[in-house]
Amino acid sequence: MEQTVWQQEQQHLKEISEMLGLHIAALNLQLKKQKGEIVEERTAVSSEFNDVSGESAIQFSQMLQTMQLRERQYLNVSDQLTKSEILYKSPYFGRIAIDNEECEQEKLYIGLSTFRDPVSEDVLIYDWRAPISSLFYENKVGPSRYQIPDGEFIEVTIKGRRQYKIKYDELLQLFDADIYIGDEVLQGLLADTAKEKMKSIVATIQSDQNAVIRSSNKDNLIVLGPPGSGKTSVAMQRIAFLLYEYRQTMNAKSILLISPSDLFNDYISNVLPELGEENVQHTTYYRLLRDMNLTRYRCETNYENIERLQNASATEREHYAFKGSHRYVKQLLAYIDHIQKQNMPFYNLKMGEEMFASARQLSQLFYVKFKGLDIDFRLKKIRSTLQTQLEERKNKEFTTRLKELRAVNSYIGSDEELEQQANSDMNKRYGKLAATIEQLGFINVHKMYLQSLTFKDDNLFTQEIQAATAENLQQKRLYYEDLAPIMYLTAMIKGLYVNNVIKHIVIDEIQDYSYLQLLTIKAIHPKAHYSLLGDRNQLVHPQMKDSLTGPLAKHFKTVELNKSYRSTNEITEFMSAILNNTETLSLGVAGDKPQIIQTTNRAQVIQRLVKQHYKEQDSFVLLCKNKAGCEQLYRELKPVIDAVQLINAEQKVYMKGILIMPGYMAKGFEFTSVVLADANAKTYNEEMDAYLLYTIASRATRKLFLLVDGEWPKMIQHIPVELFERKG
Repeated sequence: MEQTVWQQEQQHLKEISEMLGLHIAALNLQLKKQKGEIVEERTAVSSEFNDVSGESAIQFSQMLQTMQLRERQYLNVSDQLTKSEILYKSPYFGRIAIDNEECEQEKLYIGLSTFRDPVSEDVLIYDWRAPISSLFYENKVGPSRYQIPDGEFIEVTIKGRRQYKIKYDELLQLFDADIYIGDEVLQGLLADTAKEKMKSIVATIQSDQNAVIRSSNKDNLIVLGPPGSGKTSVAMQRIAFLLYEYRQTMNAKSILLISPSDLFNDYISNVLPELGEENVQHTTYYRLLRDMNLTRYRCETNYENIERLQNASATEREHYAFKGSHRYVKQLLAYIDHIQKQNMPFYNLKMGEEMFASARQLSQLFYVKFKGLDIDFRLKKIRSTLQTQLEERKNKEFTTRLKELRAVNSYIGSDEELEQQANSDMNKRYGKLAATIEQLGFINVHKMYLQSLTFKDDNLFTQEIQAATAENLQQKRLYYEDLAPIMYLTAMIKGLYVNNVIKHIVIDEIQDYSYLQLLTIKAIHPKAHYSLLGDRNQLVHPQMKDSLTGPLAKHFKTVELNKSYRSTNEITEFMSAILNNTETLSLGVAGDKPQIIQTTNRAQVIQRLVKQHYKEQDSFVLLCKNKAGCEQLYRELKPVIDAVQLINAEQKVYMKGILIMPGYMAKGFEFTSVVLADANAKTYNEEMDAYLLYTIASRATRKLFLLVDGEWPKMIQHIPVELFERKG
């Protein structure tokens, strides 16, 4: 690299950094002034307007509007300050030289957000999401084009591309990458990302990832790729792009991120703020239950389900598979169509032993009086009818009760207190019934679920499933596979839980979902479009899922990523060999081969590995197949490694250090060193365990160790010996 080029770039960086510093100082002064004005106005309003009736009300309304405008301006400046402070830490990461549509030469610097010259208003740094910035991520030089918001394409010629590593006003690295965003830069920026929470890596977006990130909000996408292909990063950057591109119609409340666990949500919680965006709404599939009034049941979590299915009988697994299958989905949809015409199961509505409305009366209203309407409208008409009847009855009894209280000879309260007492008595008597009517609780959803299991498919197999499910419902227990059917019926029949605010949903680890689970999410969020991300091979559940096959694929555009950047080449080759996967292209760095260590004293071996390979800034994880294995390992290690931490399913905050967790919980995370502490044939002995081992191996970025006591698992016995190192 010529010294003059470096000096020119260093000088340019210094000038930009100084301008940013002045801009930040000006914003701070502006904020301080605005804050003082807001406080002053609030003080004046509170002292001046004790009475807000008559003309005072008009003046107060005008003052209120002015205050609200000032507060919006304050928040806008505060947002600018936040983005500018983020930009100040690393003003830009790339530059493209182009000949524009008028054949003029331009050099465009790309960063996390836009920065303009405070005087001329010229753009000095382009937001990475801006249309013209897409040129930076194109895998080519020469003629190209970018699309502006009105749909028009602008023709340009890309002359060159340059990448930087910058800290404040110091230029650390500089690379020209005319043909391709260089892997050397990529590796430098991605190296050791496993040390802490996930970071934003917009400087390393590749052309195939860029196409996904910049897709229209209306595009429904399935993005598939191997471990380390950047799927989760793409998901977060797609969210940031949508918030930028559609900022007039979408905000953080318009986007929902559904991820595997609360722990994973915490792991990725820094990414959007690093990009200068507010964190969007996030949840897990299990937590969607909270909005659907199923809390009276003991609901099995996803992790509990995995544990149960690991030790389940073949029959129990078949029952599980049926409830998430396309076969059952067809059955369920046919059943919902059927009950529009007949046999909708209703409860009798009672107050104690007294009948308020019988199931027969409700059925008459549903099929006769309100016939012809959609199901949810019919039910809401019934609700209105029942609420009117209930209100009439309450009013009548209220009058009677008030007379009784007033007739008491001794003093028991004023007229106002007696009315309050009568109201309280009515609420006690009718409150539960009123709540039931409001929530359409006169519909027997659980009977509908049981009937749907054998609808038009009534054989010994489905009868067995129905009987086992009925017993669980009787005991107020819902298995994880029961949640989707119950939630779908509740959403589609009652129509109470529809969320029209959400406009885009991003789901990570889509291979863990059944088709019915996705239909449930769609039923609750009918206005949303989707970005689904996953890997066909990263399966940690004992039973294969079917979300990536059948009807779903017809309505989604599928994008396949095949490059892996996370692990060393040796680890990627080893994990790929577990499943004989030859499609993944490893762009990692060279490193040590994975080690298979045969030992009968794993505590001693782990002590040695920790001493040799664990540094405080690194992440080090010990994995076992299940919760019981982790608890046993923790008991063995705690006396000799005090810093070891056991991670359980309730964990919500991501921690660093020496961790122990089940292999199925580790998916989505990455660690500098991974030790599989129970890699034995007796533990990993089923066909699906090969996918679990593949997923576990893929968590390691630099070091991978498998501890074996006895025979090796059959799914790694075929791996060529040159791909690993054997010890012990």
